[in-house]
Amino acid sequence: MKKVIVALGLIAAVITTGCVSTALPPADRRVTIAEDLGTSVSVTDARCAKGKGSYATFQANVVNNTSRDLGVEWKVVWLDADGIAIDSVVSTWNKLVLPARDIQALKGTSPRMDAADMLFYVRRLR
Repeated sequence: MKKVIVALGLIAAVITTGCVSTALPPADRRVTIAEDLGTSVSVTDARCAKGKGSYATFQANVVNNTSRDLGVEWKVVWLDADGIAIDSVVSTWNKLVLPARDIQALKGTSPRMDAADMLFYVRRLR
């Protein structure tokens, strides 16, 4: 009888654990968050758009998941249609202080009209 109770307890634990776990949203391969930030920062809604005959634009939301202000740096590396980085003075690290539990929307415009996509990086303020 004790073995049956233990087995039922294990089955209940497995079922409960399965119900508690949540799926993570799919990661955007264009976004890189430095490992030393851990889960302190997340990036949501990273987008890159381009109208016909115009410059590409990007937008991303950077989220401070902590209860304290957090200094970070971010940059965008623009890519041409072949995925090759476009050398540009706008691909520099920008400083940002994120207030506790705050979301900052960041926007930018490509340096050239042949930009087709971007890579977005976030790291701890240095």
